[in-house]
Amino acid sequence: MSQRKTADHERLLGWLDAPSDERGMRFRLDDGSWQRLTYRELARRTLGAGAALADAGVRPGDVVPLVVPGGEDFVTQFFGLLAIGATPSVLPLPLALRAGEGYQSQLKAITARIHPRHAVADPRYHDIVAENVARIGGGTEVIAPRYEDRPGDAPRAWGDLAVLQFTSGSRGSPRALRVSVPNLAANLRMIGSWMDPVGHGAVTWLPLYHDMGLVGGLLGALTLQVEHALMRPEQFVRDTPGWLAEYGRTPYTCMCMPNFGFERVLATVRPEHLEGLDFSALTAVVSGAERIDPAVLARFAALLGPYGFDVRALMPAYGLAEGTLAVTGVGKGDLPRLVRVGGLERRLGEKLDVRESAELSTEPVTEPWNWQVSCGPPLESTRVEILDEEGAPQPEGVLGEIFVQGPSVAEGYADATPEDLAKLGDGKLHTGDAGFLLDGELYVIGRLGDSVKINGQNVFVEDIELELVASGAVSKRYATVVAGVVRGEPRVLVVTERPLGDRLEDVLSVITSFTGDAGRAEVLSVKRGTIPLTSSRKPRRRSLWLAYLAGELKERSDS
Repeated sequence: MSQRKTADHERLLGWLDAPSDERGMRFRLDDGSWQRLTYRELARRTLGAGAALADAGVRPGDVVPLVVPGGEDFVTQFFGLLAIGATPSVLPLPLALRAGEGYQSQLKAITARIHPRHAVADPRYHDIVAENVARIGGGTEVIAPRYEDRPGDAPRAWGDLAVLQFTSGSRGSPRALRVSVPNLAANLRMIGSWMDPVGHGAVTWLPLYHDMGLVGGLLGALTLQVEHALMRPEQFVRDTPGWLAEYGRTPYTCMCMPNFGFERVLATVRPEHLEGLDFSALTAVVSGAERIDPAVLARFAALLGPYGFDVRALMPAYGLAEGTLAVTGVGKGDLPRLVRVGGLERRLGEKLDVRESAELSTEPVTEPWNWQVSCGPPLESTRVEILDEEGAPQPEGVLGEIFVQGPSVAEGYADATPEDLAKLGDGKLHTGDAGFLLDGELYVIGRLGDSVKINGQNVFVEDIELELVASGAVSKRYATVVAGVVRGEPRVLVVTERPLGDRLEDVLSVITSFTGDAGRAEVLSVKRGTIPLTSSRKPRRRSLWLAYLAGELKERSDS
């Protein structure tokens, strides 16, 4: 392991050596109040945390799991580990995965891949972490966040591995992804030049064990020492209007969240919550992490428009953990583009029927599944291509697999198989996502592994979900679409945690409009909590489909 400090280390850790006395970070407390620390105060506590970690036996090169909620302790422990040359690995909290046996199984599986000598856990999670790491043997010591008030004596070392990032697991078990210091520094530079936070960053609530929350929600702003605020996901859910009001009262410039966040705002925020607020400072609103619904973005812009918000602030983007985070993004101040793809034909390697283009506005969007939202051009130093099933690059307008190359593409998986090495390595990434390029901008359709071939064309479950939600037949929060082949027959299944009642025929009709007579449509109503979720609250479609094939999905009695 290299001990030489580099420009990449400076990009990531330079704030510890030259912290600001004027700017700082605010942390939302359990009682709803805020605690603010200047970056100088935060740096002192971080170096003190590094000293305490070293005293506890953590050494350069160690990988240390963190099970700590978002707040001051998270920041000091995360950077305290980096400051002494160790590598943090941020794990989900029990709340994120509904706790219980599912969480314990995942925690045990993750720690078995790391075999850590130490883990840092918030006191309220100490017992569950200690119990599960004990089951894998190896004598892992679980310690609580703490710091020594002697930062001047804190040891310093420069590691090569910035984060061991576990993927969300939407297509199977979470994978341990090696994100190097150069990978992370490159992505932070890309995000900084793209979003250009000036003075103020964001009020972020995204989970920090997910790449969007960690890199986009926290590290991008903190390492630039802009005024920033941090709250936990459950605080956002509990008080979404209060979160939004922080933007209306203070000139925070950036916002970053998946489609779920925008839907939450629309479901809970009313015009009376917005009286007296001003959103004109909000100039970079990033939407990503899942299929972007243009109707939701249009409604969000319309809600905030009377209070100073400009639709040009919306910046749809594409990214993934294997790219460290950001890959493409609509430019700041540019209106996001939409294109309408005619028909239902979706064949890899064939040109799509792009019939119409438009710019996103506050006007209602009908047939949202039929409109694709531009995720913008590749960010600096990144190359994006579209490949057919043979791996050959395709011209613009042709559907295929998204391929990414650049300095922020992660090193690889810690437990790589030969198949993994073919997918990810040497700065090259076969994403497994389908999309197309048009005028240099990327449009993302869905996961190839979640699609099913019917009569030679790919039917994407994301398309079906968008149409079902737009029709009002299902709620995205309580329904998931999966697809596959059963005994040679293509099948599309809607799993819903709410009874459909008289909307059952509507749901079947929507599915049939995509599959025709060649595929079978089925609806299964299950009890609430049946649909497995990833740490980033996305459905684990692969696990759900396998449970269906195994006959493990039970019809609810009141359906």
